[in-house]
Amino acid sequence: MTEPPPSPIPTTPSGQSWLGRIGPLDDLLKDHPSVTLAITAVALPLLIWLGKRAWTTWKRKRHTQRVAARRQQLPSVRLPFTVEVGNQRLTLEPAQPQQNFAPEGMSIVRLLSARSTPVPFLDRAETLTRLEKWARSEERFAIHVLGGDGGSGKTRLGVELCRHLTTPNTNRQDAEIWQAGFLQDIEQSDNTSSRDDASSLLLVVDYAEARPDVVTEVINVALRAAEDPKRRRVRIVFLVRRPSPLSLTRQGSNEWIDTLRPQDSKDEGINLILDEASTIVLNDEKLSNRERKELFEAAYRSFTEPPGSPPVSDVLEQLNDPLYSQPLLVTVDAFLNARPLPNSRNSCSPGELFEEVLRHEERYWVKHWPSSLTFNTNRERQEESAAAPTRSQDDLNRKLARQAVAAATLADIQDEENAISLLNLLPANPGMNTKDLAKWLRDCYPPHMNGNEHSALWCEHLEPDRIGEHLVVSEADDLEPLLRELLSPIRVGKLSLRTWTVLERISTDPHLNEHVGLILDEVLVEVTQAIHLQATGSQSTDLATGFAKFFSAVRSHITPHIAHEANNSLSAGGYFTAFLECELSQHAADIDCPTDEAPETNRAIYASRKLSLSRCLANTGRHDEALKAAREATSLYRTLAKHNSAAYTPRLARSLNNLAVYLANNGQQHEALQTAREATSLYRTLAKHNPAAYTPDLATSLNNLAVYLANNGQQHEALQTAREATSLYRTLAKHNPAAYTPDLATSLNNLAVYLANNGQQHEALQTAREATSLYRTLAKHNSAAYTPRLARSLNNLAVYLANNGQQHEALQTAREATSLYRTLAKHNSAAYTPRLARSLNNLAVYLANNGQQHEALQTAQEAVTIHRQLAKHNPAAYTPRLAGCLNTLAIRQAENGLLDEALQTAQEAVTIHRQLAKHNPAAYTPRLAGCLNTLAIRQAENGLLDEALQTAQEAVTIHRQLAKHNPAAYTPRLARSLNNLAVDLANNGQQHEALKTAQEATNLHQEKVSEHVHTFSSRFPTTLETHERFLDHCGEETEMTRIWQERDAVLKRIEEEGDA
Repeated sequence: MTEPPPSPIPTTPSGQSWLGRIGPLDDLLKDHPSVTLAITAVALPLLIWLGKRAWTTWKRKRHTQRVAARRQQLPSVRLPFTVEVGNQRLTLEPAQPQQNFAPEGMSIVRLLSARSTPVPFLDRAETLTRLEKWARSEERFAIHVLGGDGGSGKTRLGVELCRHLTTPNTNRQDAEIWQAGFLQDIEQSDNTSSRDDASSLLLVVDYAEARPDVVTEVINVALRAAEDPKRRRVRIVFLVRRPSPLSLTRQGSNEWIDTLRPQDSKDEGINLILDEASTIVLNDEKLSNRERKELFEAAYRSFTEPPGSPPVSDVLEQLNDPLYSQPLLVTVDAFLNARPLPNSRNSCSPGELFEEVLRHEERYWVKHWPSSLTFNTNRERQEESAAAPTRSQDDLNRKLARQAVAAATLADIQDEENAISLLNLLPANPGMNTKDLAKWLRDCYPPHMNGNEHSALWCEHLEPDRIGEHLVVSEADDLEPLLRELLSPIRVGKLSLRTWTVLERISTDPHLNEHVGLILDEVLVEVTQAIHLQATGSQSTDLATGFAKFFSAVRSHITPHIAHEANNSLSAGGYFTAFLECELSQHAADIDCPTDEAPETNRAIYASRKLSLSRCLANTGRHDEALKAAREATSLYRTLAKHNSAAYTPRLARSLNNLAVYLANNGQQHEALQTAREATSLYRTLAKHNPAAYTPDLATSLNNLAVYLANNGQQHEALQTAREATSLYRTLAKHNPAAYTPDLATSLNNLAVYLANNGQQHEALQTAREATSLYRTLAKHNSAAYTPRLARSLNNLAVYLANNGQQHEALQTAREATSLYRTLAKHNSAAYTPRLARSLNNLAVYLANNGQQHEALQTAQEAVTIHRQLAKHNPAAYTPRLAGCLNTLAIRQAENGLLDEALQTAQEAVTIHRQLAKHNPAAYTPRLAGCLNTLAIRQAENGLLDEALQTAQEAVTIHRQLAKHNPAAYTPRLARSLNNLAVDLANNGQQHEALKTAQEATNLHQEKVSEHVHTFSSRFPTTLETHERFLDHCGEETEMTRIWQERDAVLKRIEEEGDA
């Protein structure tokens, strides 16, 4: 069988080959060269674009793979957690687990950071042991302040304390569970209950001195947490790097605690809570030589590869140098010895040590460095580096990388757009590739995530802080465009606080201090204007206070006249910018004191600056310094006015007016009165010759003079003077309400006081209502300027409402005044805590009048506590007010059944008032009589009947003398004293004398009640009841019935007028 023949293979005619088919195209291209060029022009760019796109996609994929691989090598991280306290949520970052090795792919500076270092902890001087003992103590709430320079170990102590408290201890008998961490954020929460099982809470607040708003808020939140019965203990640890560079207005015995002031004065005041805080200052506990060697060896073993190798002995000898007194520098040196680089240099200063660390960090930067930013721009070299698993040091644009990290250290970068805008300001910026540089920063220093896996910032800062700050200093010359942007007015806001804080810390470098100071000098006025707008808009002092600290650090390079101009731009900032105003005015006045031979203009400028400084010092509660500056200004103006009366007498009068205020603030009431009389006399003469120009100043001076007359016991003269001032202001406000309505309100407020002091209670109430109404309108349009005055006016209005029998309205008004003063004291404790204390004292009275005895006692105790602290630091100014608060407290204690305590308190009040009346009888004898009245009642309640009778007789004797000279003001008080004396006479068996005394008290009431029923409303029925009781005891039934009927009639009239 034969195979079939093979099938024929079809063939194509030679003329129809594929080459033949493109023949016509070939002929076309040959015949028409322009077509060839057109095709090439289209196809070649398309091929190049496709190649580049493929190359870029591959590079990004490869970079992502490398970053992911490095992250997989890093230790796992504990995410932040939240704690619910009432309607607020705290976000805390937990202490990370202690690593026993240095992971590959980790930032070298992160290995040195207190929160992530593998170096074992050295408990020098048993600091951690003491902290843990404090944390586990039995008190429910406590605060500890850890102070020390950067690198002293504060943060590491906080980390270790968190670790110790949260690590279960099987050796402890109690089943205490702790939540502990570094505070990240406080925000409002809809959840009103805590779901955690922890019985104790530790909050660590880092950089506390730069976070005044957080200090206040976290204390208040922690206090609420401590009230939860499920919470066994609540602890706060504040980490403070340095005492405040500002001259503080609220000071205690510890400058590290003082740097957290002034703050809220709620309850007994945040200041008073801070007074009880414990403190450890690590600067005072430097490492001993033995501790240095122990720490060095432990750090060295942690950093060597493989871990555990001991250091050579000769390396340890250098640790005796004073350079190594802080843990950070010992740890850094151990790292550099454990991992030496080629061509390592011997370091003999912190800066040189940090520079060597940055050389290591550059190797970490290289691993993340994107190919688009490679310093070697040769295409072939880029391709090789992109394909290689590791990167070469030559790939890194070292200058660009250092500038970028320095920028991220200086600023809180919000997002990618913000990062690109700032990085474009760097001299070595990469132009079109800035976006890659921004992503590189985020890859190297990923931001902290909150519990929702979101971050507030684009990237973190270089840590530890001192290394980051060293980098900024070393790159400062190349950062001028960036610094100008960060310090510009348009950047002013909450994020500016980071920049200002870093620059303030590194201002110890002379070159950088000058560099930054000169930049700020160019924009200071505009920056302060922007701060003023934001501070008044946000109703917060934080921005102005933060800038004040920064300004204080660089102000030697600020021109004084620029500071003066900037200070003038803040004049309407009120308490929100008071501390910044004070810093600016101090520098504005920091000019050479002119000699007597100096030009008149120079001496006038100096006097003006000193007068402005005195005002700013007084506004921040620095009354001693304000008085000194005002004295100096007044002395200069006297000399100038002596030689040029026409030009300088008005300025002398103004200076005297201010001087009187500061004399009064320092308790020098008699000198204040003399000075105010002189100022008023000068203004009368000036207004006589030029009423249009000087009538407003005369009215102001009269207003002030009335205050000092009243303070010196000259009540009738004070009333006459206040009436004249008010009359002038009414006329001025009628023609120019915008300019003079505030002054009219102040004058009315003061006039109400003097009307009341002279027994004209109804007129006082009407006047106070008018003043308060004006202040409400003013405060509505300018809260910062007029809220303090509204609070004062409300305080006074409450007094007159009570004096006129409107007790419920008095209580409501007093609560509003106290609430305003709490807010004011939160922002400026030194200036407004005294007024808060006074408001609390009044509130206690109205609470008691409305039957709320327990709350009245608590309020009175708070007022006394604050006044004791104030009197401790300034006895001349605040001892009189303390005495008045003690008298109120004694009454409230008795109402709550604390009779022994009430007697002791009343005795203290009388003792203080005796001393005061001895030196200033006109001002304090009336108050002494009132305190004697209280003491007599307390003595009788404690069975000391003889002493009570003697004390009551002394009170009546004083009140008789007072009523003789000013019956309108003191007859009501005499009637009250007589009523008390009658009771004491009866208690001692002197019934006839008791009846006679009660009859006199009744007669005094009857003479006045027809004119001023509410002046006597709270006392007249009581007096009638006392009189009726003695008549009953003596068997005079007819007279007793008449008195009882009169009592019913008075009560009915009071009720009817109250309803009306």
